[in-house]
Order: sequence, then structure tokens, then C-alpha cells
Amino acid sequence: PLVRRLVLGAHEADAAEMLGQLPPHVFDSVLQFLGADMPGGVLTELPDFLRERALEVLPATAVARALADLDSDDAAMLVDDLEEGKRETVLAAVPDVDRAVLQESLTFEEETAGRLMQREFVAAPEFWTVGQTIDHMRAAQEELPELFFEVYVVDPGFRPVGVVALAALLRSQHEVRLTDILRPVQALINPDMDQEEVAFLFSKYNLISAPVVDAGGRLKGMLTIDDIVDVIEAESKE
Repeated sequence: PLVRRLVLGAHEADAAEMLGQLPPHVFDSVLQFLGADMPGGVLTELPDFLRERALEVLPATAVARALADLDSDDAAMLVDDLEEGKRETVLAAVPDVDRAVLQESLTFEEETAGRLMQREFVAAPEFWTVGQTIDHMRAAQEELPELFFEVYVVDPGFRPVGVVALAALLRSQHEVRLTDILRPVQALINPDMDQEEVAFLFSKYNLISAPVVDAGGRLKGMLTIDDIVDVIEAESKE
């Protein structure tokens, strides 16, 4: 059918824009028609009020399937938008490992870095070479974040000791050690840090990503400019 081709065949932002132009009753009908085929990425592109409406209209099983399409930060955003009763039903339909990640996200206060944090990131031990790192990413490609810019170099305690930009990685010979091309971490983000403070650090240091660490300094996740851009834009308008 035409509707299915338009929504599933378009870029996620374009599909969300098309859905946003529909009258409310047609919007509901299209969501019900798509059901479990509704892409999670389209839901994240909808304006807040439409995303909340979509999550009301879609069956819990469809929402759970949509979450599987997303990185952990976007999935957590959708779960956070769910009405509490439906949230429990959706989480019950999510695989155990993913459910634990989403539930952990909800333990952080609203407007903190923990609510935006991606659990998917690329880390490599400091004794690895460029070749080992590239081979690892190729082998684990299904687990890579949808969007990332840097590899975090970690010590034996899984604490970040530096970052290697993907551009530097690709320009280096395979036998080059990561410690020879890493640069210092400009900012370490705590999950409890206020999102406005995170936005300030991204602006101050012109960051495109930053590692998120726990109280012991161990790498727990990352934030990218894509995660924090809305906060930065809101700050600039004040």
C-alpha cells in the first residue's frame, strides 16, 4: 500500500514530517495500520506531542519492537514518554538485557546526563594497535553505535585514558599503537550531571562526543553532539 511505502521508504525525518501533516484521526489510523512495522527512528523524529500520541496508539508489542531499532539513548527517551501502565507492559516485552539498560536509564533524574547517555560505544585497551582496533570493530559491527566519532582508550580498570578520532585511526598504519595517536579526554561526564552543564562543556571545548563515567571513573557510556544538541539550542535561545 502507498502509505506503507511512503513511511517505510522515506528518510526517518521525512516520514515523521509527513505523519505530522496528517489530521489527528488519519494519523491514528496510519499508526494502527503500520503497527509493528513502525520504525523506531521515525518515532524519535516526531514532535513531542505527536510522539506521545503515537506511543498511546501503538500496541505495546509494536513499541517494544520499535525500541529494538534504536540505540539505548533514543530507546530510553521513548520509554520515558510512555504512560506508566503501558511502560510496564512494553518493558515486559523487551529482552532481559535491553530491559535492564532501559530501567537503569529511568533511575536517573530527569534533565541529567544519564537520561541522554548511550550505552553503545567503542573502547579499546591502551596496548592495542590501530589494526587490532579496526579488526575488532569489523567483527563487532552489529553492536556498534549508529553514530560515533571516537574510540575511547581505556586502562585495565576500564577508565578512559584518552580518545582516538576515527579520522586519526583511518589515517594511521595498522601497526601504530593507540597510545601514539590518542589525545587527552577534554571532559568526563558524570551520569548525574545536569544536562545544561553538559551542554556548557560541549560548547566550551567544541566537543563532538564525551565519555560518561561512574563514580570510580569507569567508562559507562557516551554522549554525542547529536544527543545534546537540543539542550545547546535551548541554552542559546535564553
